[in-house]
Amino acid sequence: MRQLGPVTLLLCAAAYAQPQQPPPTPNSTLKSPEVNPDKSVTFRIYAPEAKVVQMRGDWMTDPPVQKLTREDNGVWTVTAGPLRPDLYTYFFLVDGVQVLDPKNNLVKTGLSSSSESMVDIPGDESAFHALRPVPHGSLHVEWYMSKATDGMRRLHVYTPPGYDSGSSRYPVLYLLHGGGDTDAGWTEVGRANFILDNLLAEKKAKPMIIVMPDGHPIKDPAQRSRSLEVFSKDLIGDVLPLIEKKYRTAPGRENRALAGLSMGGMQTLEVGLSNLDKFSYLGVFSAGVRDSAEFEKAHGDILSDAKKTNQDLRLFWIAIGKTDFLYKNNQTLLASLDAHNVRHVYRESDGGHVWWNWRIYLSEFAPQLFR
Repeated sequence: MRQLGPVTLLLCAAAYAQPQQPPPTPNSTLKSPEVNPDKSVTFRIYAPEAKVVQMRGDWMTDPPVQKLTREDNGVWTVTAGPLRPDLYTYFFLVDGVQVLDPKNNLVKTGLSSSSESMVDIPGDESAFHALRPVPHGSLHVEWYMSKATDGMRRLHVYTPPGYDSGSSRYPVLYLLHGGGDTDAGWTEVGRANFILDNLLAEKKAKPMIIVMPDGHPIKDPAQRSRSLEVFSKDLIGDVLPLIEKKYRTAPGRENRALAGLSMGGMQTLEVGLSNLDKFSYLGVFSAGVRDSAEFEKAHGDILSDAKKTNQDLRLFWIAIGKTDFLYKNNQTLLASLDAHNVRHVYRESDGGHVWWNWRIYLSEFAPQLFR
């Protein structure tokens, strides 16, 4: 048997040696966020060189940020609440730089700096959008060639429980996201699929398909002024035909609804009111109009013939929070509709321009559709 020399033995030992691990730091065992028994939440971040660390959460109103306290080991900490059970978003500001919670893999993705960490506080109040042991629908991701943008685009589709094993045709809700989000927003943080699953399990809503398109058809900032026009062409000319060809949709305007939040609410106003031959239900969440004269000029035919508009619109549902920064715009919209006797339902809630309001709005709007 060949005997190994000392150099060979050394090389063999090095090959099997475990890589040297860096020494542990307080970050190694750090937990954040931590939901406490009283529904308060403790947040922590390891930033030993930072001078100031703050946190912004969508439950905050005044003050808009909360300061963290530095411990001797370089961990910054703060406890918020108790908070009402719900799904909240937050982020840290480390010496003025916005960062996600490094210890939290529950993330709301968005455009540019719109990505935020999330914390889920379970409880009865949030059960309507929680993941529960009920029959669940399916989520589909569709890529399609858009003639309106001359490029590939993406959308998300929810099909209700039983869709894959049946032959029934379903009405469709086209659901639009806000300016900081993507087509994944309504499922990723809005939990639209869980909201519908739970409503259907409780027999509070009609089974429906939900289509969630990308609301940003133009990426070039210099061309953003055309965004609404291009989005309308994409939705009507590309998305609707795609969905009606590929999915078992019930035909006719009476089986189509359009709703959206913030930017999506404004898109709903423009596209929906301009295409009442396509949609018979509209939902406007946290949106409005800046100038009533401009709105009335753009939709003069709809406003001037209130009798026909009220016949065409089975439901025109408008909702906003009392502290929403678009509240004034929303009231301008309501005043124009009232002045022209266009029938609508108004829902005013507490809170502002936040996802926990929009989840509530969807849970209230969806049961009123396709009745």
